[in-house]
Amino acid sequence: MQRICKFGENKSVRSKTSKLFIRRPLVYLRRELHKYPELSGVEKHTVQRIKYFLEEHHPGRFVEELGGNGLAVVYDFTADGPTVMIRCELDALPILEENSVDYKSVNKGVSHKCGHDGHMAIVAGIALWLKDNPMPKGRVVLLFQPAEETGKGAYAVLQNIAFRELNPDYIYGLHNIPGEPLHRVLVMDKYFSAEVKSMSIKLLGKDAHAAEPENGINPALAISEMICELDKLNVNVSEREDFSVLTPVHFRLG
Repeated sequence: MQRICKFGENKSVRSKTSKLFIRRPLVYLRRELHKYPELSGVEKHTVQRIKYFLEEHHPGRFVEELGGNGLAVVYDFTADGPTVMIRCELDALPILEENSVDYKSVNKGVSHKCGHDGHMAIVAGIALWLKDNPMPKGRVVLLFQPAEETGKGAYAVLQNIAFRELNPDYIYGLHNIPGEPLHRVLVMDKYFSAEVKSMSIKLLGKDAHAAEPENGINPALAISEMICELDKLNVNVSEREDFSVLTPVHFRLG
């Protein structure tokens, strides 16, 4: 069972982490999110952690259950103006974490491998910044979107009436880029990484008993030939306009 506590309400937990929680609250949040990852569509506890954190530091108007477990936090300012939305993702991946950090995933076979825990901490940090630097006009909406990894969450959020009523003028997404200098925001004219298009190929052979392999049809050779032929199509030079890489990622035979 995951440990869910409202920040400050569990003294025994708070006493162990109080220094980090008080001095570096975003680091504390990010580690909590990393330790308790959840898969697409079941991010219920992740949303609770985000909500509790913002209630403690800078509560706004919460719009919940957007496209499932999605959460929007709305900050209205004194004068009319544009609505700017900044979006991040809630979900993790079905991958075992092999790190040795104290806050490694405790959910077996699930971990944050795409940096969504960091994205959530960054967007939550905007709330802290707005507390000290309120805008002169307009509205800021922080969107914590569900099910990004499956591709279903964005569409589900867009169909939600409550989301449409927010009527954002601008929506910004973000992604961490390891290796770049800290404390910088990079704005790209086009793109900064490859777009992914996935496909699944299924080959049907013919079953046979191991004692009579001559009566079966084994697709193993066809699979090996496909791997070699697909590799010939790769243009693995990111500077070229026709840059593309075909990456086989999973095989199951037999």
